[in-house]
Amino acid sequence: MTISRHFRAAWLVVGVAIGASGQGLPTAPPENIGLSPPALARIAPALQAYVDSGKLAGMVAVIARHGKVGYAQAIGYMDVATKWPMRTDDVFRIYSMTKPVIAVAVLQLVDRGMLHLDDPLAKFIPTFAATKVYAGGGANNPTLQAPARPITIEHLLTHTSGLTYGAFGETPVDSIYRRSSLLNYSRTVRQVADSLAQLPLVFSPGDAWNYSMAIDVLGAVIEVVSGEPLDKYLEANIFGPLGMHETAFHVMPSMEGRIPLLYSRGRDGTLQPNAQLLSAGYLASGRLFSGGGGLLSTPADYLRFAQMLLNGGELDGHRVLSRASVTELMRNHLPARLTPIVSPMVGHDGYGYGLGGAVLVDSAASGLPGSPGTYRWWGLMGTFFWIDPKSDLIGMVWTQFSTGRVYPVEHDFQRLVYAAIQK
Repeated sequence: MTISRHFRAAWLVVGVAIGASGQGLPTAPPENIGLSPPALARIAPALQAYVDSGKLAGMVAVIARHGKVGYAQAIGYMDVATKWPMRTDDVFRIYSMTKPVIAVAVLQLVDRGMLHLDDPLAKFIPTFAATKVYAGGGANNPTLQAPARPITIEHLLTHTSGLTYGAFGETPVDSIYRRSSLLNYSRTVRQVADSLAQLPLVFSPGDAWNYSMAIDVLGAVIEVVSGEPLDKYLEANIFGPLGMHETAFHVMPSMEGRIPLLYSRGRDGTLQPNAQLLSAGYLASGRLFSGGGGLLSTPADYLRFAQMLLNGGELDGHRVLSRASVTELMRNHLPARLTPIVSPMVGHDGYGYGLGGAVLVDSAASGLPGSPGTYRWWGLMGTFFWIDPKSDLIGMVWTQFSTGRVYPVEHDFQRLVYAAIQK
């Protein structure tokens, strides 16, 4: 969907009529939840510096503690050309922050006895029974062999399945992925999963950690086990019960005028808007519900999701996950030989991996404040979140920039958040 500047400006005006932003959780004076107002006052200028220097267009920052929002601030612009201000209720492409949502959906099925973490993937997607592992050679003529063990649901949740993405690696298997054009939005998630099953694994399941399309495959598993399309399952079992009314794979009418432009850094270092406001995957014609990165959401909605996890699986009287499953989600599942993970998706040392997100196992190695057991992930276009159970804290800073980790905005924000904690 490509829009002219004139149409974009007209479209953005719709945002004026939309009600004042909700924060997703009750608000409280910062000092009532152990946050220092003078310390919090340092956050906006630090983030504004990214806007003033032309590095980022705008962002939203949120801090919640003890179940209440103590800080929510919009900074800069959703459209630099029109100077249309960013708002805390804007709608963001959250990309890989979709993954923890899918992990929760899988664990719901575990809670219901419909699925087990040690189930072989081929039980639900039979094409994976014949999947081979790369054993040498080039992309055009690879040598393949049987994997040492079958892929399980837990392998998928922990990115130890042997699948890859293609976009982030330079192995022959990554080359095979790139030329396969897997993320075609006219296809269904089951069709994508069946295509992946025909491609070689980078390693035998369980042998290594590698960021991959595993969570997209889990979207297909959810459809098979539940008997529902992935979007319908998530709406009925997660978004509806949690009051996440503006989280979806497709654009909703209420989102019009509230989706920031996506920016990248040009060759001269300046901000360049992406002419395509929304990819085909977000339009009603898109058939691919990407469990790995397809959701649109608001900070308020995702804050409710994060608070549910921090509460042990429930929010406002609605239990969506057992406390035991939340514990499984937020603990490190990787053996010592695979920890810490090395990934630009984390941007820190000291992390293992839980189910759908990274888990802090060594605070000193991370070089940033935070407690062991902190669960975090991010989206490729600049949305970051973390949950620190020990500090009873949720932090989020969201922008729309490809790729979001070019600048250390998350690191700066995290340091300032912890500097504001009083007790």
